[in-house]
Amino acid sequence: MTLFPFFEDIENKNILIVGGGKVACEKYDKLKMFTNRIKVVAQETQLSGDFVYKKSFEDSDLEGIDICIVATSDRELNRNIASLCNAKAIKVNVVDHKELCSFIFPSLVKKGNLCIGISTSGSSPIYSKTLREQIEQCIPDDIEMVLDRMEGLRKKVPEEVSKQSDRAKLYKNLLLKLLDGTACSDEELIHELLEK
Repeated sequence: MTLFPFFEDIENKNILIVGGGKVACEKYDKLKMFTNRIKVVAQETQLSGDFVYKKSFEDSDLEGIDICIVATSDRELNRNIASLCNAKAIKVNVVDHKELCSFIFPSLVKKGNLCIGISTSGSSPIYSKTLREQIEQCIPDDIEMVLDRMEGLRKKVPEEVSKQSDRAKLYKNLLLKLLDGTACSDEELIHELLEK
């Protein structure tokens, strides 16, 4: 399996999680950071709400689904659901069964618009988790504010600097200033750096 780390827009995608145990709940919690279009089918689960269907999986549960996460303890059921998904061109991830997956669910770091996916291609999920924890400790607490300001600056800088290579240098210096906690306005920050 050769994996390329795409970031895909799932805003309008319908997601099904089959299973209700600890791992299924963890997958739900991660996906919930990105979308509300999640349906859970499980005979038993701690999850509750109108998105949870406490029942056995049926083939019809895949109708209108774009992405399926399979997290049951029944290996035969997992294999059957993966086969159905493949036949319907539904992206599928079967927890702990790499050979049945059409995509791998990465270990995620998400703070505001910052999203980092970590994968060992299924070789060592525990290393992905360990690395995720280390990365989380390196991210500044105010990273959401920094990224929001950088987004605004990216709209203003082209008005001041026409050459792309000069803009790239300015963006880097702006980011460094924001990470250091500079409190002046965007305009003051841009002009201060341009004058240097």
